Amino acid sequence: MKFRMEIPIPTSSNKIDHSQKVYFTGSCFSENVANKFKYFGFDLLSNSHGIIYNPVSISECFFDLMNPGSYQEKDLSFHNDNYFSYAHHGCFDGKESSEVIKNINVSLQLHASFIKAAQVVFITLGTAWVYVQREINRIVANCHKVPAEFFKKRLLTVDDIENNLEKMIDRIHFLNPAAQIVFTLSPVKHLKDGFVENQLSKSRLHVAIHNFLSKNVSYFPSYEIMNDDLRDYRFWKEDMMHPNELAIEYIWQKFSETYFSKETMEVMKEVKQYQQLASHRPLSPNLGEIKDFDEKKKAKLIEIKNKYPQLIL
Repeated sequence: MKFRMEIPIPTSSNKIDHSQKVYFTGSCFSENVANKFKYFGFDLLSNSHGIIYNPVSISECFFDLMNPGSYQEKDLSFHNDNYFSYAHHGCFDGKESSEVIKNINVSLQLHASFIKAAQVVFITLGTAWVYVQREINRIVANCHKVPAEFFKKRLLTVDDIENNLEKMIDRIHFLNPAAQIVFTLSPVKHLKDGFVENQLSKSRLHVAIHNFLSKNVSYFPSYEIMNDDLRDYRFWKEDMMHPNELAIEYIWQKFSETYFSKETMEVMKEVKQYQQLASHRPLSPNLGEIKDFDEKKKAKLIEIKNKYPQLIL
């Protein structure tokens, strides 16, 4: 007797290993997966503009990456004693406009260079709801706590989303014609939009993504794993909107089975052993024991990097 539905996921023919560069962009769920890659020593980079949720703003990120270093102080806005860019997450905000511009342009140059050498680009779409800044009539990536009356909210149509996915793919392939693109749909629930509205948003993103699947563009079903396989609120955080660590670990397991070879999985086992050792903290206050333990960690790091020089640890 079966008590749960396990989603069959075809094994990808495009395997990822530690010799490759992997890029992530999109919602906070993309950061969860990127953090797993980082833990296991892969060469990765994520989110040139910080965490971004809607497909229009993600597409504009790649436009900016085609023109790295192009931001000027006239591109910034000012509110609550902070300079910021409506195209960026709040992690770029700052008191000095020159510093904000510097950080934005350094990030663009770094990420553009990385994408040009990346084998895979993972894009996680979060919502089809967008906010339009009334004064400039432009969709923003983040409202930066500017009062709501400065924006109008609207739901992107499937055509809107498809137009921006097409631009997104074209812009990525302008930077790197050989890049494989993998879309995912974030399982995070945007319940501030409403329960029905969240489902409507996700469904439009889902339809649009599947109209672009091809040899170089594929889809990983993280949304379906969360909602059709892990159909239980014990897999959600207390806010009932974000997958918890157990759910993320399960999705990562499915992801690993899809994209990693047995050889890569063996390397990851060794990396995990090192990471567990590195995260251990001696209980004894004895300085000699602490020093011995630190030397053991250093020796293990040297050993694993000599064995697998491609690891980023």
